[in-house]
Amino acid sequence: MEYNTITTIIETPEQVSELLITLTGIDIYKQTRQTEYVEHRALLCHILRNKLDMRWVSISDFIKSKGKSFDHATAIHANKMYPLYKKDRFDYYDKLESNFIIKSQIEYSQITKLEVIQKNYKTLEKNYFIATEKIKEYKLKSKIGLTKNEINYRQLDKEQRAMYDERAALVLKSFEWKQNNSEYEIINCAT
Repeated sequence: MEYNTITTIIETPEQVSELLITLTGIDIYKQTRQTEYVEHRALLCHILRNKLDMRWVSISDFIKSKGKSFDHATAIHANKMYPLYKKDRFDYYDKLESNFIIKSQIEYSQITKLEVIQKNYKTLEKNYFIATEKIKEYKLKSKIGLTKNEINYRQLDKEQRAMYDERAALVLKSFEWKQNNSEYEIINCAT
């Protein structure tokens, strides 16, 4: 089988896929088990795994996104089988592989980890906003039934509260003195 020659620097799995299809004219995502399709899908898995350092699940997800049923075990098997296919048609596959010059700025093995981190971040961010709203609601509800002085007291720092408490204790003591007691206190005065 002949193919075109295209020299380009590859950075993404999408570019690998498009270049392979352009060079060979074979739709590697076609739902078939014909030898030429299977071998070229194996080449795709080989390049994605060994040149872009993609994880098996990422390879599987990429191929599935193109409409081909493909799980990570199939990707592993295809990658293991590629050297056998290449051995039978070494010149063809060696020449074909030479067109895939990879310049990866992203470590594709980290893509799945990054996606998980992004999902966790979004969840944490959402939970943070929910928690801050609940705190605001609680603060509003906790002020219901409080006097202006009680609300202001909650905004004082530690030293100011201590000073306030001392003065309030004296005011409260004065209320005790002003209450009518049934007993009278006798005060002896020296004259």
